[in-house]
Amino acid sequence: MGQSKIGWRGQTAAFLLSQNLFVFGTSTVFFAVLWDIALKTSSGAWMTFVSLATSLPAILISLSAGVLADRYNRKWLIVLSAVAVTFLTLAFAYVFAFVTQELWLLLVIAVVRSFGNGLENPAANALLPQLVPAKQLTRVNEYNQIIMALMLVMSPLLAGYILSDLGIFWIFIVDALTAALAVLCLGVVHVPTPTVQHDRDSKRQNGIAAGLRYVGQTPLLLAFMLFTGAAFILIAPSSQLSTLYVNRTFGSEVWHLTFNEWSWTIGAGLGGLFIARHKKFRDQLGLIAIGFAGSGIAFAEMGLKQPFITYLFFMFISGIFYPLIQAGQTIYLQENIPADKLGRVFSLWAILSTGIYPIAMLAYGPLADWVPIGRIFIITGLLLVGVAYWFWWRLKQLSW
Repeated sequence: MGQSKIGWRGQTAAFLLSQNLFVFGTSTVFFAVLWDIALKTSSGAWMTFVSLATSLPAILISLSAGVLADRYNRKWLIVLSAVAVTFLTLAFAYVFAFVTQELWLLLVIAVVRSFGNGLENPAANALLPQLVPAKQLTRVNEYNQIIMALMLVMSPLLAGYILSDLGIFWIFIVDALTAALAVLCLGVVHVPTPTVQHDRDSKRQNGIAAGLRYVGQTPLLLAFMLFTGAAFILIAPSSQLSTLYVNRTFGSEVWHLTFNEWSWTIGAGLGGLFIARHKKFRDQLGLIAIGFAGSGIAFAEMGLKQPFITYLFFMFISGIFYPLIQAGQTIYLQENIPADKLGRVFSLWAILSTGIYPIAMLAYGPLADWVPIGRIFIITGLLLVGVAYWFWWRLKQLSW
């Protein structure tokens, strides 16, 4: 771990604060882009475009980002990515606000931010174990989940207020300010650059293909990754189409969309608080399976015809289960993957979790213009419960 006068606790606090400032800014921009497009188009095809713009660039850069995170200083990768993304976001936002309000400019902003997130996330996930002692890693991850949930509670409220009363350009100003504060917080964080021999043989061993070979040669990890891809394909409709579902089913006011996001994030905060109270979970795979199964049940219930308040309740329930999935998978990988392969494995995991959404939306988006979205929620939710049971049963048969 890096050496600093403030110790690992101070460095970890600064790092978590910086990351959650990034989360707050990114989330606020995401909601603004998503809601503005959804309210103006009410189109499943446009939701597919948004999903592609927010996820596909991260897929394209993610594997290379994992290699960079294993070779170069992870702190500076995060800083450089944040500075570049903030500058480009402001430039395109200015054009959108004061030159021409074409919706494709919002998609361009989403693409830029996706590239930045794809570069930053493997470095951030791999950097945390450099700061935190192994026995404290679970608790620190869960405190991070709680802080993140608070950021995600505030960001849709801020996005809704600014979008309704001030205009979308001010959301990008807020994002730039949070990014600047986040970079300042990283100034007290000191981590060593990973030691890598830069000869031809070392490059072959530390490249993208080496990460894929490592996953392929580890049966439990391979099953873990295959399950992750299948599960998040089934999560995609509830994640990517809930805004459109609320718009079509309950009304097109911004407050409907705000409460849709707010109910999920409050649930996620409570779920994170539950996990943070436990120093360690003995059965992490079982925890992950419970998280997916509970989410599947909630998604199926969300698709039923019901009042808006009932829908929000099940959205809240799905939020409670999400920290079990996210934290369980993150900690499981951090504790079981060698440090020199951690960046690339997290890149693969990111592709098979959030990165799978644009591929899935190529089918779900057009389908949402022909089939009721509620019906899609019900079917994919029930299938997710079955996949979660298979995951638990299959991975119990394997061992590291």
